Amino acid sequence: MKWRMRPDVHALAGAYALDALPADEQQRFERHLASCEACAEEVRGLAETAALLGEAAARTPPERLRGRVLEEAGRTRQPAPAPPRPAPPRPRWWQGGGGLVLAACLVVVLVLAGTAVVQQRRIAELERTEREMAAVLTAPDADTDSASPAPGVTVTVVSSRERGALVFSAHGLDRLEGEDYQLWLSDPGGGMRSAGVLAVGPDATAAPLLARDLGDAEGVAVTVEPAGGSDQPTGDPMMSMPLEG
Repeated sequence: MKWRMRPDVHALAGAYALDALPADEQQRFERHLASCEACAEEVRGLAETAALLGEAAARTPPERLRGRVLEEAGRTRQPAPAPPRPAPPRPRWWQGGGGLVLAACLVVVLVLAGTAVVQQRRIAELERTEREMAAVLTAPDADTDSASPAPGVTVTVVSSRERGALVFSAHGLDRLEGEDYQLWLSDPGGGMRSAGVLAVGPDATAAPLLARDLGDAEGVAVTVEPAGGSDQPTGDPMMSMPLEG
């Protein structure tokens, strides 16, 4: 008879928060949860981040996402056209209205084809990011830390050295005009690496941000930077938090 090794009950927190455990393991973990405050606190943080991830996905279903991507693609500056080549003599039918209609149709087809490619690439990137976030939340070594750097503000960081990434989320952030909140990874020796700019919604919630290339980072920090972010912090962090491991 082959025996299947059961995972350490403490390592089930991430899967439990995502409702990804089979029934027997769920019951086993819930019995453990009743007497383990550390796991209970970790589940609360993971569940909060998972809920934010789910809300972000629900706010941008494929139909709405398609509209947003099409709008952004329409604002994207297109490369300048190549210098025109001498055209051969046009046939008589081209000199009439039919030639103009055909040219307009060709332009529309080319624009739609290019827009569709951009749209599919952006959708694929969003889906890949969501999968990577879920992998961090359910990693066996996932570590959850929460803090309240200011009244009414809470931040949660879920990191995994095994996955080499972390997920950052926050509540209670004021929306900024002409400025952005930027997340940084602090490396040994004091170096700072940008992990991206936070997208804060009307509800003062920052959408979960995936920071890849965790490396040997010892902590995270958030600063207020000019719109679009900076290469290096331009001011003191509004919050910082050490990372375990």
